[in-house]
Amino acid sequence: MPASLPTSLICGFLGAGKTTLINRLINSPSGERLGILVNDFGALNIDSDLIDARTESKIALSNGCICCSIQDDFAAAIVRMCESGDALSRLVVECSGVSHPAGFLSAFDSPRVAACAHVDGVFCVVDTVGFMDLDYPSTELAIDQAAMSDLVLLNKMDMASDTAATDVERVLLGAQPHMRLLRVANASLPATVLLGPRAGARRSSVRHPTDHRHDDVFDTWSYVSETTIELQDFQALDAALPVGILRAKGLLRIRSPRNGSAERAVYQRVGKRADLACDQRQPPALSELVFIARAGDVDRAAMHTALAHCPGFVPFGQSDGERPTDVLAVS
Repeated sequence: MPASLPTSLICGFLGAGKTTLINRLINSPSGERLGILVNDFGALNIDSDLIDARTESKIALSNGCICCSIQDDFAAAIVRMCESGDALSRLVVECSGVSHPAGFLSAFDSPRVAACAHVDGVFCVVDTVGFMDLDYPSTELAIDQAAMSDLVLLNKMDMASDTAATDVERVLLGAQPHMRLLRVANASLPATVLLGPRAGARRSSVRHPTDHRHDDVFDTWSYVSETTIELQDFQALDAALPVGILRAKGLLRIRSPRNGSAERAVYQRVGKRADLACDQRQPPALSELVFIARAGDVDRAAMHTALAHCPGFVPFGQSDGERPTDVLAVS
């Protein structure tokens, strides 16, 4: 059985843009070998030149992704994907537009699923143009989908007015005041927001062939530390992070609270969800942290205050003897 696979769960009402988002991941997988499970397999518009092999319920793609339809039992489908031998690094699940995400989340409580996969992010796609025209039952379901998510994408902003977006935000925040909302167009955003940034990410000059330049609207900060991190210090750092942080990931050398030895820990944050999990693998020589936020949404002073809770972290590429202003990196 492989190590537990992180899973990104994508929900949202019919027509919100979930399939568009999945297709973007398939066509531009940022170095991940993805296992993608969808309710309505026929709805996916996969370019024919990406397809290597196809069976009744599964497509092997030339970019390393594997697509599989969810047929009968969702939990069984997850286990089959984990045991497929395809050396996957992550699962992505597209929930049906008329389904409640609670049903999908409950599958991960099953011991057989928990042994091979875990949810590290729930994302909801909202049709900003059509949301206010939904009937009452559909509106209630769409609100529930958003309320259970870590990050809500207000999609179709290329067609929606600011007034329409503000109206949708008012309704959603009325149901869940701490909801994290992000306006997007054509379901376009960096894959790292959905899949988790790579620790130690360097500045990239690559421009992806999309109609929207992510580096104009997203900032990424990278930090490293040569010291062994104290657990309580890192917990204080996480608790103090500015609310504008959308995604974070860390590979840490952390001191065990049990015996004081150094342990390897993986840190994940998506929206309001955070997780720090230690394992038995060799701890890294350096601790690495990456944060993603929408440009202008993070107060630098608050970021510095959060990092001050965990001494030793400096911007990537800087020596321990220097701590200048943040070095921005675009991933």
